[in-house]
Amino acid sequence: MKLSGSQTLVKLLKAHGVEYVAGIPGHGSWAIVDALHSTTHGIPFIQVMQEQSAVHLADGYFRACGRPMAALVPTAIDVSKAVTGLACAHAEASAALLLSGGEVAHIPVQGPIEEKAPLGSEVSSLQVKAQWLAQSPAELPDIMRSAFACMLDATPGPVSLTLPLEVQYQSVEWTQAPGSVRAICERYTASRSQIKQASTFLAKAARPVIVAGGGVLSADACSELLLVAEGFSTPVINGPDGKGCIPEDHRLAAGATGRWGSACANALLANADLVFLVGCRPLALSPCVSVIQIDDDLEMQGRSAQLLLGIEADIRSVLADLGEALSTEKAARLSLQRTSYLTRLDALREAWEARLTAPRTDESAPFMIQRPLAELRAALEHDAVIVVGAGSVRRAVQQMFPVYVPRSHLSSSTFGALGWAVPAAIGAKLALPARQVVCVVGDGDFLQAMQEMAVCVMHCIPVLFMVFNNSGYVSLRDGQTQRFGRHYASEFNLPDGKPYSPDFTEIARSFGLESWRVEHASQLAPALHKALNSKGPALLEVLVSRQSTGVIDPFADELP
Repeated sequence: MKLSGSQTLVKLLKAHGVEYVAGIPGHGSWAIVDALHSTTHGIPFIQVMQEQSAVHLADGYFRACGRPMAALVPTAIDVSKAVTGLACAHAEASAALLLSGGEVAHIPVQGPIEEKAPLGSEVSSLQVKAQWLAQSPAELPDIMRSAFACMLDATPGPVSLTLPLEVQYQSVEWTQAPGSVRAICERYTASRSQIKQASTFLAKAARPVIVAGGGVLSADACSELLLVAEGFSTPVINGPDGKGCIPEDHRLAAGATGRWGSACANALLANADLVFLVGCRPLALSPCVSVIQIDDDLEMQGRSAQLLLGIEADIRSVLADLGEALSTEKAARLSLQRTSYLTRLDALREAWEARLTAPRTDESAPFMIQRPLAELRAALEHDAVIVVGAGSVRRAVQQMFPVYVPRSHLSSSTFGALGWAVPAAIGAKLALPARQVVCVVGDGDFLQAMQEMAVCVMHCIPVLFMVFNNSGYVSLRDGQTQRFGRHYASEFNLPDGKPYSPDFTEIARSFGLESWRVEHASQLAPALHKALNSKGPALLEVLVSRQSTGVIDPFADELP
C-alpha cells in the first residue's frame, strides 16, 4: 500500500497510541492536517488559537494520564511561539511530540536559495530531549520508534520532528510489521545489596521522613510509595512537584515542604535524622542529616550533599523491592517503635489544620484566596483534577488545598510559565473526560491564554475556569516590594491609580461559556454548584483582595 509521507506519519502516530494532535494549520503543515482528517487512519485535530498553547495542551494531557499526544506548529520550530512551551515541558519532565513542516514562508531569503540555512532543524537542548529531521518517508518508522522511546524513557520529556514539505508529499510503500512499532524503554533495577542497605537505614533511623517528588508521579509509583511509607511507619512530605504522591487525608501525609509548605512538613524535616529522597531534587538540609536518594538519573537530578546511599534505578521497581523486602513482623515492630514519633506527627497535622481554619472560613470581601479554594475543594469530587496557574494561587494550593489521587494536581512548579494553565487544563480534560477538571488561575495569568476558551467551545470540552481576580501580578508586586521597597508595573491600574480589570464574566459569555461573578461569601457555594454542573465549559470569576499573598505564614527561604 502506497502512502504519502504525511499519511505515513499519521498512521505511525496512531500506531503509537496518539489520540489527539493539537495545533494550527499552515503552509508548512497543510498536508499533515489533511492526513489527520483521513477517515481510514485519521486522528482528531484540536485547533488552538496560539502555537504555544498546542504544546501546553499536550503537556497537560501527558501529566494527567501519562500518555503522549502531539502538537503541530505551522512554521519552523526554532522560530515558532512553541519554544516556550517546549522549555516548560522539558523543565517539568513532561512528554510531548512537536511536529513541524520546517517552512518559513514569511521570512525573506537572504541570498541564493541554495545557500539558505535549513530553518527548523535546530532547537536548544534546554527545550527538547532530542530532535529529528526526516529526509524521506522511509525513515519515519525508525525515527518514530526512537522518538517515542526517548520521549517516554525513565525521565520523560518533549522531542521534536521536522517533516519538510517534499517529504510530506513523497510516496512510500507501507511495510510496518504488526507488533514492531514501539521500542522498549530500558529500566534499571537496584541490586539486592542496595535494597538491603536502604531497608536497614530506614529501619534504624529514629525520625525518618520520605520526601516524594515528581519522579514518583512520572514513574506511576504512588502505590509502591504508600506501601513503603506504611511498612516503615514513615511520614511522607511532598516536594515542590510531588503533590498527589500520597492521599493528603492519609495519616502519614505531612504536606508540602518549603517556603510555601506546611508547618507540619517543615517541622518534621527540620528534626529528621534520615531523609529518603524519592524522585525529588536535593533539599537544603542540616549537615547532620543522612540522605538516601533514589532517582532514574542522579546526575541530572543532582546528588544530595549528605548522601548516605544513592540508588540510580527505576523508582517504581526500587520501591516495590523495598516494600517486599520488609517482613510483616518487622513492619509491626517498627510501628510499635515509632508510636511516639507518629503521635507527634498527628499533633503537628492537627495544629496545622487548626491554623488553616481561619483563612478557610474568612468572610472578607474581596476574598482572601484560601476561602474560595476551601469552597472549591468541598464542592469537588474526590478524584477531580485541579490545574493551577502561577503566582499567589499556586502558593495557596500548594500549602492548603488537599488532593487525594495521583496526577490530580497539575502545575508549572519548576518553570512557572504564565499562560500554561488554561491550555494544560484543556489537555487534562481531553485525557480524562469522565473526571472534573478545574483550571485555577490568576487574572494576569488568564489574560495570557484566555483566547483558548474558544477551543473548549468549538470542541465541546467542559473545563471550569476559576479566575482569581486581584487586578495584577500581585505575587510579582510582593517580590518587588520585598527586594526594592517599592513596586512598579505589577498592578493593573488606571492613570488615577484605581484598579483596572476587564469583565472576565462578560468576556467568557462572548466566547460562548456560561459564567458567574462572585464577590461575597454567600455567593460562592451556589455559583460553584452551577458551574460544576454546567453541561459545557464555564467560568467563575472570584474577586480577590490584593492583600492576599496566597501563603499563610511564609517560612524562611532556607529550610530547615
